[in-house]
Amino acid sequence: MKSFLFLIFSFTIISCSSKTINDYTKDNLDFYKEEIEKQGNIVVSSMASASKHLHDIAWKILYKNSKLCGENTITAFGIMVGERNDLPSNLKTSYSILFEDNFNKKFNNFPIVVSVAQSSPAEKRGIKEKDIIISVDGNETRDRIRNLLSKASYKGSLTLKVLRGNEELEMEVSGTRICGYSVQPLISPFPTAYADGSKIFVTLAALDFIKDDSELAFLIGHELAHNILHFQGEKVGEENFLPISVEDKPKIRRIGDIFIWESQSKETEADLKGIEYSYRAGYDPYSAANYFRRLSTYMPELIEGSVFNIHPGNAKRAYNLDKVAKRLKKNNN
Repeated sequence: MKSFLFLIFSFTIISCSSKTINDYTKDNLDFYKEEIEKQGNIVVSSMASASKHLHDIAWKILYKNSKLCGENTITAFGIMVGERNDLPSNLKTSYSILFEDNFNKKFNNFPIVVSVAQSSPAEKRGIKEKDIIISVDGNETRDRIRNLLSKASYKGSLTLKVLRGNEELEMEVSGTRICGYSVQPLISPFPTAYADGSKIFVTLAALDFIKDDSELAFLIGHELAHNILHFQGEKVGEENFLPISVEDKPKIRRIGDIFIWESQSKETEADLKGIEYSYRAGYDPYSAANYFRRLSTYMPELIEGSVFNIHPGNAKRAYNLDKVAKRLKKNNN
C-alpha cells in the first residue's frame, strides 16, 4: 500500500512539474522567441568578429609565403563576403545583424562585406566592412556572389558597386597572388586548429585562449605548413572563404595522416616551418612557445606527450620553437 501511495505521489509531482514547465513556455512564448533570436545573433556576430581577426593575420601570412605554395596560389582581393544562404535555416534571421547601421530592407538579401584585410588591395581601394555588394562587374550579386567573384579572380580584377548608407559607390580593384587556403573560425570548445589540405580552421576556443596576434600567427603558420607539406587537397578561391558559416568543417584526410609513426615527425616539421612562415609575415617568433606553455596549464598530461603519442610533448615543442626563434632573430640582425 505504501509503495502504491508513493507511486501516486511521485506521478502527481512529475505531472505538476511538467504542467508548470509547459505553462511557463506558453505564457512566455514571445520572450522565448526573443531569446532564440538573441542567441542566434550572438553566434553570427561571434563568427563574423572571429573571421575579421583571423583575416587580418592570415592575409599577411598567405601573401608573404605565396611563393612556397607553388600551383596552389590564387588571385585575391582581400575581402571575405557573407550571404544569407551561408547560414542554416535556424540562423537566417540573424543575417541582418551583420548590417548594423547600414541595414537597408530593400537589400537585406544581398551579400555583405564581412571583412577587409589590412594592407590588401580592397582596403587600399576603399572597400569597407558592412558594405552591401550590389553588383560585380555590372552583374547583380543576389544569389550569385560566389560565382561572380570566381570569374573576377580568374580575370584578375573586378568592379564593385556597393551601398554604404544611402550612397552607392563604385570601386575598381586589382587582385594579388596569395596561397589558396582559406582561414576560417570553427565552433568548438577545444583550443586548437585544423588543416585539411584546402582550408585552415581555428576554433573559437583557441581565439579566446590565445594571448596575442603572434601566437595566432604561429598557429595559422603551423596549419599552413601542413597544407603545403603534408596534406593533399585543392586550393580554395577567395569566393569560398566563408566567414559566417557554422556548418563548414574540416574534411576527412587520408587515413595515413593519422598514423602514429607519421604524425610526430609531421607535427615537428609543421612547428618549425610554421614559426618561419609567421616570422616572414612580421610576427614575433618568441610567442610560439608560449602557446604550448600555457596549454600545459590546462592539460599537464601534454607536457611530456599526448594521447597515443600522436603529437610531441609541449615541453619538447616549446624548446624546439625557442631554438628556432633565436636563430631567426640572430639571422635577421
